[in-house]
Amino acid sequence: MCLALTLCIGAAASKALATDAVLSLLPIEAELGIGDGLLGGASSLLAGNPGSLLPQTVDSAFALVLDTTLEQLNSVFDEVGDIPNLFGLSFTVGEFEANGVKISYVTMPLTYTFRSQRISGRQWILSMPLTQGEVNDAKTYSIQPGLALRIPVSANWAITPGMSVGYVKSSDLDQEAEQAGVSVSSAYRIPLGSTRNSIYIGNLIGYYKTLKVTLAGNEFDPNMANTVFRNGLLYSMPMAFAHELLSVELSFVNTLFKGTDTYTRSQNELAVSVGSTRRHMAQLSFLRLGLAVVQAEDIRGIRINFGYYF
Repeated sequence: MCLALTLCIGAAASKALATDAVLSLLPIEAELGIGDGLLGGASSLLAGNPGSLLPQTVDSAFALVLDTTLEQLNSVFDEVGDIPNLFGLSFTVGEFEANGVKISYVTMPLTYTFRSQRISGRQWILSMPLTQGEVNDAKTYSIQPGLALRIPVSANWAITPGMSVGYVKSSDLDQEAEQAGVSVSSAYRIPLGSTRNSIYIGNLIGYYKTLKVTLAGNEFDPNMANTVFRNGLLYSMPMAFAHELLSVELSFVNTLFKGTDTYTRSQNELAVSVGSTRRHMAQLSFLRLGLAVVQAEDIRGIRINFGYYF
C-alpha cells in the first residue's frame, strides 16, 4: 500500500490525489515508526499533539490573556506615571506521549509590549514564539509571529483581539505547512474580599486556517479550518517567603477544537506557578516558574515554563 501511494504521488496525477494522500501512510513516516498522516494523526505537524502548530498558537494567544505579570506592571506604572515598554523572554519545555508517539519540544516565546501613553492599561503586544521539537526521531521547527491589542474595559476586565501566522517544517518528515488565524480573548478579575487573592476568568475564541501544505514535494491547500474555544480559571494567592512577596497561581484550562478533524478534540490542563510580585519602581523585573499537566484522549504529558519580564 505504501509503495502504491508513493508511485501515485510521484506521478503527480492531480492536486486532489495529493490531498487524499495526506491522510494515508507515508513511507518516511513508516521508517520513523510514526505511522499516521499529516492532518489527523498523533504525529501531525498541524494539529495532532500539544507540540503541533495549532495548539501552540492557541497557547501563545491565551497566555497573553491570563498573564498577571503584565497586570502587576500596570499597577506599578499607574502609581508613578512612568510608562516604559516591556520585553519578555520565556522558555517552555514539553514532554508528551500520544498513542505511542513521543513528542518533545522547547519553545522560546519572545514578546515586546508597547504601553499606551494616553489610555491606562492599553497595550500593543508583539510576540514571536520559536519552537524546536521532536516527533519520535524526527526534528521539527516552527515560528508563530503575532500581534495583539489589550483593551481595558474596566479596572478588572480586558479584551484582547489578536492575529498571527505560523510556519512549521520538518525535513525528516518531508513536511511543511503555513497557517493564519485571528482570535478574541477576555480576562476578568474577581477580587476576593479584603484579601489580595483573586480569581481570573479567561476565555478565547479563535479561527485558524491552513494557507499551504507541502508533502513529499507536492504543494496544495487541504482547506483545514478550525474554530477553537479555550476557557480557564486561575486562582492567584500572594504570599511572603524569605522577605519577598511571591504570587502562587493555580489554574485549570480546557481547549476545544471544532471544524476539521484533529487528533484530539478536547484537551485539559492543570497548572501551578510561582512568581515574584513587585510593587516598587526599584524592582520592575518579574520572574515566574510553572508546571502544567496536560491530558487528552490518548495524550499525556507535562509542560514546564520559565518567564522573565524586564
